[in-house]
Amino acid sequence: MGEAPNNYARLHRRLLRAMLLTCLIPLFLVGGAGYLQFQRYAESMVLDQQERLVSNHRDFIESFLQNRRAELQAVANRYTLDQLLHGELERVFRVIQQGSGIYTDIGIIDDTGRHLLYVGPYNLQGRNYRDADWFKVLAQQDVYVSDLFMGYRAVPHFIIAVKRQTGDRYYILRASLSTDYFSEIVERVRVGRTGEAFLLDRNGLHQTKTQFGGGLLQPSNYPALRPHAGILSREVKERDRTVLYSDVWMAQDRWLLVFRQEKSEAFGPLYRAFWIWVAVTLAGLLGVSTAALVISRNLVRYVKRADEEKEALNRQLLATSRLAAIGEMAAGVAHEINNPLGIIETLKTWILDLVTPGGVRAEDVPEVIDSARKIGDQVERCRRITHDLLKFSRKVETEQVSTDVNALLQDMIEMIQHRARAENIAFVTDLQEAPPLLTSPSKIQQILVNLLNNAVDSMEGRGGTIFLSSRIRGRVLKVTLRDTGCGIPPENLPRIFEPFFTTKPVGKGTGLGLAVCYGLAHQMGGDLEVESRVGEGTTFTLTIPLSPPSEGR
Repeated sequence: MGEAPNNYARLHRRLLRAMLLTCLIPLFLVGGAGYLQFQRYAESMVLDQQERLVSNHRDFIESFLQNRRAELQAVANRYTLDQLLHGELERVFRVIQQGSGIYTDIGIIDDTGRHLLYVGPYNLQGRNYRDADWFKVLAQQDVYVSDLFMGYRAVPHFIIAVKRQTGDRYYILRASLSTDYFSEIVERVRVGRTGEAFLLDRNGLHQTKTQFGGGLLQPSNYPALRPHAGILSREVKERDRTVLYSDVWMAQDRWLLVFRQEKSEAFGPLYRAFWIWVAVTLAGLLGVSTAALVISRNLVRYVKRADEEKEALNRQLLATSRLAAIGEMAAGVAHEINNPLGIIETLKTWILDLVTPGGVRAEDVPEVIDSARKIGDQVERCRRITHDLLKFSRKVETEQVSTDVNALLQDMIEMIQHRARAENIAFVTDLQEAPPLLTSPSKIQQILVNLLNNAVDSMEGRGGTIFLSSRIRGRVLKVTLRDTGCGIPPENLPRIFEPFFTTKPVGKGTGLGLAVCYGLAHQMGGDLEVESRVGEGTTFTLTIPLSPPSEGR
């Protein structure tokens, strides 16, 4: 009984572990799979958003430059060279500015490279550009947009130039884009704190201002300057941070439009979703653990209460079965006691006949003494019979003690022999020597008395023989009890171990004996089997383990 609290504690741990595994494994699998799916989707969405942003912004910048080219071409087509040189250029410059500050200056250059007219803040009148790269390019084409360069004004600037043919000569209408305005156009796609766009030329020099990179015409050290089709995205490790880049080449692969943003900011919503998922998972873990703890504890309490009720019922059934067995033995015991009592009555009458008013004659003294000794023998015989009956009627104990099963078998035979003798039933024993077993002697006693009483009942009024044997088979001791009684019909064999099933007449049997025997055998870690033939007899085989059953049984 001292092991019971440990057994319930182990049951509680197993239930708690099973419930946690059953609940938490699906929770983590479903939650983890859902988060991984969401993570992939969110990362794809961030990259797709960046690529769409870069693509749309490229189209916007190219549209802006195309509009500027068209604007200058429209001016060159609308006015003659003379008109531009004699006042129209200043008016046109004011009109196309319209307060926006798109252009820094505008000028007209002849086909020899000489600056014929200049409108703007710098002193460029009369300058000659015949050796400038952009001038040489315009000799071969009609429109030109330059990279960022320094030129005569010694500040970074862009130019847009259109060539206008006049007979066999031509002139160039050239305007300088405001670097600040163009940088604002490129940087218009700022996202968050670190998201920005900028332009690089083929050599990796910055063409627009940046917030986190180098200045104008400063090298960028960008790792991917080779022209490619479409939009490419990549992660780059920069010092203590990881940066996401998406880039696309502009028309004619002139400039590379780059969008950069720190990964921690780009994936900020994903990281926040991760911590929300962690919090929800931990809350679920706490809730599931608490529920599992409470439910498992209540289940163990319920099992413990059910075990206690079952144990109480078993004790009640054992007591009832034992009383029934005692009642069945009572008739044999009463008959057995009547014999010595009759002898005692006869000896008493004989002693009274020997005693006279004058006392006992000397020659009768030996007979009186012999009669008294015989009375003592009969009293001892009655005491032994009642002692056996009282020993069996004691409360059943469940402790496992070292037990000599063969000696216990002999005691049971002696106890039941009083009744068996009255029914003309003989005992034949064949007991193999066996070591003492650590088992419950009271349980074995209960089983054997029930089986012996049933055997005697089956041969009541006809006599017969009870064969009792014991054999060690492997790790068990098999006790076999065979009678030559009436046997059990085949249709009743499957039910004989059911509680309250009996074939005995009303008032003769309770239907508890074999059910209790079967339960006791399994409590000891053994078994109880039966074979029977009608008219030939019945054989019960009790299996008792040589060592007590394990705790987990």
